[in-house]
Amino acid sequence: MPFLTHNDLRMTRHCVKLPRLPEPFEGFRLVQISDLHFYEYSDPAYYSRVIAEVNALQPDAIALTGDVVHYGPDYIELAASFLHQLDAGPTKLAILGNHDYNDGTWGESISAMLGEVGFQLLKNTHTHLEREGQRLWVAGLDDLWYGQPDPQGVLTRFDSHSEATIVLAHNPLLFDPLALALPGRVDLMLAGHTHAGHVHIPMLGPIYRRIFRMKYRYGLYEKAGCQLYVTSGVGSAAFYLKKRKIGFPRFRFNTHPEIVELTLTRG
Repeated sequence: MPFLTHNDLRMTRHCVKLPRLPEPFEGFRLVQISDLHFYEYSDPAYYSRVIAEVNALQPDAIALTGDVVHYGPDYIELAASFLHQLDAGPTKLAILGNHDYNDGTWGESISAMLGEVGFQLLKNTHTHLEREGQRLWVAGLDDLWYGQPDPQGVLTRFDSHSEATIVLAHNPLLFDPLALALPGRVDLMLAGHTHAGHVHIPMLGPIYRRIFRMKYRYGLYEKAGCQLYVTSGVGSAAFYLKKRKIGFPRFRFNTHPEIVELTLTRG
């Protein structure tokens, strides 16, 4: 069927202007992957393609913005077997999504696995990338639904007033608290969670918009000097019966999974 798009992986490229970007970071390439949703219906061939395409880009950094597994602890090892195939060269940063808190240990198993495959987990904390003595800050927030995101606390721990800052936050509903409540502190926020609506019916639009309150559904946004990119994500898992840990076969309808390459520029 032409509208079933769960295997139609696309590469999305954007050049993002950050006026505060340090000069040594001009042309810095950041790849964002999100919403992998490993579970019993995950297709190994599809994820092998994802890994190969990310590695072929040879990015400077990789940002994984949550929902590594769909539910339960049974698929953490499956996720690890793929994520460890990512090249060791780039800086690899990650945050947790709402589904990661359903790993059976309230996110602890997923957190440990991410460290084992080379990702630095940013859970209400920050790190910096350095070139020629200048820094680009990256902060990561806890999940909005199941965690305790603390943007104010994180951004006061370093000089986000004067130095370029990127924030990873799984749920794009955190964009307004960052852009409006903390103006001038964040240059770019990267989010996932929405799957671009997952099911997009022509002329009717995405049916998930009302269910998940998707004010920021997909793509680039700007508010109060802060930019937001919401990716449609890589995986295609949708519904599941939480108590029984039974998932439905993967599908997307007229929304395309993607890998995102963001090239940062001072303009």
